[in-house]
Amino acid sequence: MIGSDLEGADLESRVASWAASAISDDAAAVRAMIEAYGDRLAAADVAGDVSQYTGNAAVIQPELETVVGSQQLTATYDAAFDNMRLDFTFRFDDITVKGDLAAVRATSQDHDPRYRRDATSASPAAARSGTHGGHWKITHVPADAGAAGGGCSGI
Repeated sequence: MIGSDLEGADLESRVASWAASAISDDAAAVRAMIEAYGDRLAAADVAGDVSQYTGNAAVIQPELETVVGSQQLTATYDAAFDNMRLDFTFRFDDITVKGDLAAVRATSQDHDPRYRRDATSASPAAARSGTHGGHWKITHVPADAGAAGGGCSGI
């Protein structure tokens, strides 16, 4: 019978499998975006780093003024790269995806011995939409969200 294979529990398990696969693919895409961000930090690529953020992204760091939007991010990265090298490796503890929002909890290590410390990084949140061409972008980085044990934020 036509369509009989689309009925019952088998359909439910296939839909659940497809949904889990899509979430897994999204988590992999978010991870790849954060890793590309790290690669661009290491290359001191201001335009490349800023391109990983949404146009109105916010970065909140202790002891520093909150940075919001592409212009402020560009100025901040220009100043940072004039004064230091940023070369991080990320270990991903959790990537949670809910629709077009994601939160990342990661541990980062800076490879420059002058700045070396192992710490749970501020956990970036990401979003995707048609305005980003369907690609994942960083929406905000809260101050010490991961280090404070806050887990995933932004969803």
